[in-house]
Amino acid sequence: MLWVAVLAAIGIGAMSAPGTSLDRYHATNQPQVTAAQARLEGLTPRERDILALLAQGDSNADIATCLAMRESPVKAHVSRILTALEVTNRVQAALVARDAGLTT
Repeated sequence: MLWVAVLAAIGIGAMSAPGTSLDRYHATNQPQVTAAQARLEGLTPRERDILALLAQGDSNADIATCLAMRESPVKAHVSRILTALEVTNRVQAALVARDAGLTT
């Protein structure tokens, strides 16, 4: 939810058509899509669920509430996701999820 506020503050988000704000800064092509999908294959179904929520901008607490989990396992899953996707932060993970078609 914080991401929405930050994006709104800099003029991206609610006033843009869905998907165009990321597209402006991050274009995808077929090799990227294929590579992103391959990276997601190493994730468990639960990790994919968490990644989808993470890519929407949900916090660990929001993800835990949505999936009826405690926050500490969510943190562990997020760390595992970042490692498996070979990224260093949540934004990069969200971009991989977007490239793979996990989110729109």
